[in-house]
Amino acid sequence: MPVTQLNASQLYHGCNPADLPFKTTATIEPLTGLIGQERAREAIEFAANIQAEGYNLYVMGEAGMGKKSLVGEFLTKYCAGRPDAKDWAYLHNFDIPQQPKALSLPAGDGAQLKLDIERVIKELQQQLPYAFDDEYYRGRLRAIEEASRQHRVRLFAALQAEADKQGVVLLRMEDGAYAFAAQHEGEPLSGEAFEDLPYAKKMETEEAIAKLQVDMQETLIEIHEWEHDTVNKITALNDQVALEVITRQIDFLRHAYPKSQLLQNYFDDMQFDIQRNIDMFLKNDERQEDVNIDNCLKRYQINLIVDNADLHGAPVVYLNQPNHQNLLGCVENMAMMGALVTDFTLIKAGALHRANGGFLIVDAEKLLEQPFAWEGLKAALKSSEIPLENLERTYSLVATVSLEPEPIPLSTKVILLGNRDLYYQLYEWDPEFAGLFKVLADLEDELPRTAETHMQMAKLIASTAMNEHLPALQQGAVALMIEYAARSINDGQQLSLHIGDMTDLLRESAYWTRKYQQAEITADAVNHAWQQRLQRVDRVRTVVYQQIQRQIIQLDVSGKRVGQVNGLSVLSIGGFHFGEPTRITASCRYGDDAIIDIEREVELGGNLHAKGVMILAAYLGSFYAADKPLSMAASIVFEQNYGEIDGDSATVAELCALLSAIAKIPLKQSMAITGSMNQFGQVQAIGGVNEKIEGFYDVCTLVGMTGTQGVIIPRSNMQHLMLKPEVRQSVENGLFHIYAIDDIADAITILTDHEVGVADEDGNYPEKTFNAAVAARLANWAELNKHDKDTSHEASD
Repeated sequence: MPVTQLNASQLYHGCNPADLPFKTTATIEPLTGLIGQERAREAIEFAANIQAEGYNLYVMGEAGMGKKSLVGEFLTKYCAGRPDAKDWAYLHNFDIPQQPKALSLPAGDGAQLKLDIERVIKELQQQLPYAFDDEYYRGRLRAIEEASRQHRVRLFAALQAEADKQGVVLLRMEDGAYAFAAQHEGEPLSGEAFEDLPYAKKMETEEAIAKLQVDMQETLIEIHEWEHDTVNKITALNDQVALEVITRQIDFLRHAYPKSQLLQNYFDDMQFDIQRNIDMFLKNDERQEDVNIDNCLKRYQINLIVDNADLHGAPVVYLNQPNHQNLLGCVENMAMMGALVTDFTLIKAGALHRANGGFLIVDAEKLLEQPFAWEGLKAALKSSEIPLENLERTYSLVATVSLEPEPIPLSTKVILLGNRDLYYQLYEWDPEFAGLFKVLADLEDELPRTAETHMQMAKLIASTAMNEHLPALQQGAVALMIEYAARSINDGQQLSLHIGDMTDLLRESAYWTRKYQQAEITADAVNHAWQQRLQRVDRVRTVVYQQIQRQIIQLDVSGKRVGQVNGLSVLSIGGFHFGEPTRITASCRYGDDAIIDIEREVELGGNLHAKGVMILAAYLGSFYAADKPLSMAASIVFEQNYGEIDGDSATVAELCALLSAIAKIPLKQSMAITGSMNQFGQVQAIGGVNEKIEGFYDVCTLVGMTGTQGVIIPRSNMQHLMLKPEVRQSVENGLFHIYAIDDIADAITILTDHEVGVADEDGNYPEKTFNAAVAARLANWAELNKHDKDTSHEASD
């Protein structure tokens, strides 16, 4: 196919506003969801519906592609029809307090149970003191105490009567003990008076006192037994009174939650514990403000960690900060008496608890950045339960009194959002990843441009503007947005599906629209927003082009040079890409089949660039020296390059420079060229074609347009052209030229104005052709090589 000089209509694949059947986006139906993502949407639906272990989902796509929106759109509808998720709570374990029990309840019952228990505790705090202050209770208590008192009085009266018969008096000492003493006329005798008694009387009295001491011991034992019996009767009375009140309240709870055997057992334990600790419910003026009482009463309450009372259907939870604590929950500690302590009320839920029975959405990169979070998530998915671990205690960072809560069963689908590189790294380096995330939803980056997809994009733009509360867009503004969606990916026949970029451009267009007090977003507003965006990041490009203009970076855009050509590269700084023309030079001499890639030698050339040079060498040898040695040494360099170069898009330019150096035929410096090639000299497509063309155009404009300047590109890149208006206008006016080529011969024809020449059956080229000049010089070097070898052979003989 002959060389094609492109006209202005071939340089831009526009969107005709007249083809859009609306005046503004206010009149069209907004689009719900994303366009062009049917494959990913089917994968999400499959992952959501399949009921098998390991079928969690990884949604793959670059940032800004709408991964979260796509997943959220589907799950919002899907989960509305799913069964309601359960409430989850922890209960105090009365037998082993360090091991709280997990409790599941129907959605909404958890909050109600919490209220019911709070009401029961408050009722007990009011009714129990009242029950023990009741007159009926007091009368029964007095009767028990009076019976005990009277029995005591009777026993001591009998003992005193017996003592009176023996002439002995019963005394109550200051320390509460009892003693017997001799008496006279009802008064106890002093020690001296007792000694003055006749011997027989003293002996008689001592014998009587000894017998009375025995009776005293028996009386005291009986009194002690009666007192113990009295305590038992009072205790039984207290238990009976308390039991009536407690049972009445706990029975309310039992009847309210009859289906949960765990709760029935808990209510039994709760009742027994309240009976054992009845003093906590009785009013005591000395400890009305005792905080310990409130802390003790907390153990009867539930710790509702997941409350789904307001949720209808299955939960969908997005975790923005997926650290270990936020993901799996934790057991918190509090300072008390100089130590860190905890209890079941300090158990905090994680996102897995809240998403139980539904879906958890996590950003994969953020998850992997957090210590222990990824391993914790995998452990939960593998065991199908959520363990509550205290990391500080697990890794012995602090010594604390901690808990071992019962794990909660896990039934959650986890959805990771991430890019392609991260997915393949996980798949390669984590042997457990493939078994846990068996479903992949791979988002499309691009969408073919058709009338139908243009309208879909228009609806998406309309819905985005509506959701962002932006002004409506006019027909021309939508057309320009579609064109920018193609330009942003350097493809005139595809549309970018990068929703983030589109939304940002809409917001910026709306800003300028409002600033200039317009009611609708126009094409001028969109274009102004685009130009302002470029201007904000344009400083480096301006500096580079000024250095070329001032010849600090040397570049010729006119005249002819041997072994020198203008190549085109793209510089990327942040998210901004611009073209930078670069002088490529080649030198050659007689040698031993060596082409030196200077960039590679100094480690400024990447692997792809080195591959391009090797292809160049292979083409040169097979095309010009198939039957004889390539007796040439050459070097190729990107002049004034101080950074790394990679890619093979300069291969055609490098070959042109090298062939020019061999043939000693100059190349036009008014032309720049880009393109990769294969071993047969066929020119292949490259990336960044729009930036490369515009970069050379901008430099020519600064240095001075001559009307002869232009760019040579691969023919396969024609479909990618989305050039800015200035370039198109210059082509229209004949001031700038763009050529599309298929092979290296086309490039040589344009750059030299020489006939390239085709070899005949004997391998000879027509005289005065470019290839004839190349072949002649290579043949001369081959003869020198042969002569050198013959001379060397004769010398050795």
